[in-house]
Amino acid sequence: MAALNRWTAQKRDIEMQKNMGKATYMGGALPDTAAYGPYKQNKRPKIASEVKTVKECEHWRQDILRGVAKKIAEIQNAALGEHRIRDLNDEINKDLREKGYWEDQIKALGGADYKSQPKRDVETYGAELAAHSGYKYFGAAKDLPGVRELFETEVIPDAPRKTRKQLFLHIQPDYYGWRDEEDGMLLLEEKMAEEEAVKKLQAEWKAEQVVKASKKRKAPKDAKDKEEAAKEDKPEEEAKPKEPEVEKPKGQDFADFKAYVDVPTMQDIERLIVQKKKETLLKKYAPEQTESKD
Repeated sequence: MAALNRWTAQKRDIEMQKNMGKATYMGGALPDTAAYGPYKQNKRPKIASEVKTVKECEHWRQDILRGVAKKIAEIQNAALGEHRIRDLNDEINKDLREKGYWEDQIKALGGADYKSQPKRDVETYGAELAAHSGYKYFGAAKDLPGVRELFETEVIPDAPRKTRKQLFLHIQPDYYGWRDEEDGMLLLEEKMAEEEAVKKLQAEWKAEQVVKASKKRKAPKDAKDKEEAAKEDKPEEEAKPKEPEVEKPKGQDFADFKAYVDVPTMQDIERLIVQKKKETLLKKYAPEQTESKD
């Protein structure tokens, strides 16, 4: 339908020309010099920086997108052959690079920044290898010999490690539990859990006390049983009269001790202390007598 509207517009523009009227136009293919649209008889400039209006840049960007969409639809056909598919894929990548130049020019002229926006156009249909950034494969080009193996054996690089600043960037007080007391339900659950834990500990303590009490009751019975068994096993030993125990003097434990050094008694120690005190007093108050004795 778009092609029909375009053809009728071309025909109308030709008929309006002075040197060509309805009688001379016999139908068929229109000449290349047909004038239609806002940029009639103009080809897309090879250098985007030569265009100085945002409107014209937008026009050529849309023109590239239309051409890329047609080529992507064509490259879906795997019966085109390997060479044709490779050529189409190269042409699509070339047009996408040119589209990027027009987007840069639009931004430089004060227009929209298309590169910062999420991609919603034909670029989303392409698959890109991590080792060949900037070149994409579309449609049947992904299944070409040599390309499929690259996609299967491609090692996805690890994500860059975040810095400490990035890790703490979005942390809020909730992460540290500073605002837990503001939640009434959480406090209620904590109280219920605490009560259950206390009840459980009390039940365990009571069970331990019951076990200990039962052991204490069984202990004397076991002792009596052992004594009775010992009496039955050794009746002769118990029949013999026990010899009276004689208390040993406390000093008898050291009877076997032998001193190989003269140990001074308390009297000798007191005598030596008195002698030392006398000598110190004489040295202090009568140094002449001490010198004469020496």
